[in-house]
Amino acid sequence: MRRARFIAASILMAVLAAPGCSRVQFAYGQAERVAAWTLEGYVPLGERQSLALANQLADFKQWHCRTQLMAYAGWLRQADAALRTGITAAQVEARFADVRGFGRTMAQEASPRLALLASSLTDRQLEQLARALEKGNRTFRREFVDAAYADVAAARAARTRERLEFWTGPLTREQRQVVDRWSAALDPSQTEMLHSRERWQAGLRAALAEHRDQPEVLRPQLEALFAEPERWYTPALRAKLEINRARSFAMIAQVLSLMTDAQKRRLSETSAALAADFEALACPAVKSAVVASP
Repeated sequence: MRRARFIAASILMAVLAAPGCSRVQFAYGQAERVAAWTLEGYVPLGERQSLALANQLADFKQWHCRTQLMAYAGWLRQADAALRTGITAAQVEARFADVRGFGRTMAQEASPRLALLASSLTDRQLEQLARALEKGNRTFRREFVDAAYADVAAARAARTRERLEFWTGPLTREQRQVVDRWSAALDPSQTEMLHSRERWQAGLRAALAEHRDQPEVLRPQLEALFAEPERWYTPALRAKLEINRARSFAMIAQVLSLMTDAQKRRLSETSAALAADFEALACPAVKSAVVASP
């Protein structure tokens, strides 16, 4: 249940998925609202709960801008420098591991806040959460499990091309073909993903039902759920993901190796602009500390 990582994921993705550098500040400014809206899509909150959530989100965002944004800027600048000399599939994998690390750090920071908020959930709200999760699973099944795999692969290729073109500008015909072949060649894993979603959701529901009035007990359980969701993957999904990830890293490396000079300039300019936006958004205390360091 990826979307249920509502605090950490909403703030990170609202920034990284912004459609243009000029909109990063707007996206970051709206992250708390997006996170609250996402949560209430699963569990409608009362007035006091909404106020408590707003306070937790504001505090979390202060932590985030103090400690994380300069790291994102550094990651972008380092990645851009690496691309100037070419990049291998192994290097692509390492860069993605860094991003997963950012997500884990955020989930770890969010977990104590989630545990405190969970203490106010009623039995009725837990039932509403269960129904919302089941509705999401039905949608997932309809769109990904029951759909023809050729349609799923085509839609995945289109999404991937769009994401790549944010960084590089329009892909060449050869690059588009690389993406299309990659998407068609991935091992179908939608059924395994659905089973793993259900396992994860069962773990979340059990933790909330049994320990929502024990924040210190609940906190490590939520941290594991949000920071390490792979614990709930089925063995079949783990095996397929290992193969598909390797293919994905190879695809990205190949697309990057085929970049034109114009695409290289676009990638460098986009990375630099995003890094500058992150640096501008970072809280003053962090910026001062970075400037003062040797």
